[in-house]
Amino acid sequence: MQQPAVKQSAPTGAATKHELMIKGANITVYEQGQGAPLLFLHGSPDNHAMWLPLIEHLSRSNARFIAPDLPGFGNSTLPANFPLTLDNEADFIRALLGALNVTEPVTLVMTDFGGHYGSAFAVKYPDLVRGMVISNTNFFREYDWHSFAKLYRVPLLGELLIATPKAMLDRSLKQFAPALPQWYIDESYAPGFGSPRVRKAILRYYRERNAQDFAGWDEKLLALLQTKPALVLWGDKDPFIAPTFGDRWGKAQVKHFSNNSHWLALEATTDYGDAILQWLASL
Repeated sequence: MQQPAVKQSAPTGAATKHELMIKGANITVYEQGQGAPLLFLHGSPDNHAMWLPLIEHLSRSNARFIAPDLPGFGNSTLPANFPLTLDNEADFIRALLGALNVTEPVTLVMTDFGGHYGSAFAVKYPDLVRGMVISNTNFFREYDWHSFAKLYRVPLLGELLIATPKAMLDRSLKQFAPALPQWYIDESYAPGFGSPRVRKAILRYYRERNAQDFAGWDEKLLALLQTKPALVLWGDKDPFIAPTFGDRWGKAQVKHFSNNSHWLALEATTDYGDAILQWLASL
């Protein structure tokens, strides 16, 4: 008799769940392990769960893994009066670490909109950052929004387009990122595009972020990266940001993944995690 297929699912390591009030937002944070702190900052329409396979892979190291749902995503809220400015996002990370009693410099692991939060925090509070792992994000004024983002920025049209049925989302994600695991597509829909609250937050992120917001910040980040250790891990098949942006991060070590896309930590977890472990060992 043929055995039923086993459905791949998210890792279920032991974790502590925190519910915090940070700058007026109700923030959910997942934490596990002890040691040097690593802060994982996801993008859109993601939440902390995108980091779970990577954290499981990295758990061989002695580290404190901290993975929040950023404001508006997952189980965290985005109040109407929460400014989506780089300055406020930097202060948010500072306040989050303070609430968690993190007293030593952190290593940032960040992608997509999480790269805005993390890079702004590094620029504003460099002494609180040990190093940076950067994947498929932007912090440069030259970047032009991808086609979907441009449509999301149009009033009414954005609201119509972002109300994506799950079947359509499945097809799109499999086209953009064929190696993205199905468990993540399934389990992230309800706290992502399937949630009216999160859809509203996503539109705010796209509509309130402009290329010129990075002017000045990008120069300060490049100056910081002359001395701050950084590792760039880049999925070159990302349809939202060109692989050339992976080479923009100063003196950072760079590794391109030619066969992977936007969700690199989920698409190539083992190679991604091994690169981080090797880099961490060199610090």
